[in-house]
Amino acid sequence: VRWMMYWIIFALFMATETFTDLFISWFPFYYEVKMAFVIWLLSPYTRGASLLYRRFLHPALARREK
Repeated sequence: VRWMMYWIIFALFMATETFTDLFISWFPFYYEVKMAFVIWLLSPYTRGASLLYRRFLHPALARREK
């Protein structure tokens, strides 16, 4: 289940990054922050992907489920 949450959040991140990368890639340390975010998502200690999935994505999907 943990990997499913990671891949769903990572896919959403990559989809949004495709469009926003053109506008924000010129910020200083953009690629370093992006790499730190992906490591935070993946880390078993922080469980960032699980946190984002349970706090934001799951409630949004549950509201639209019928």
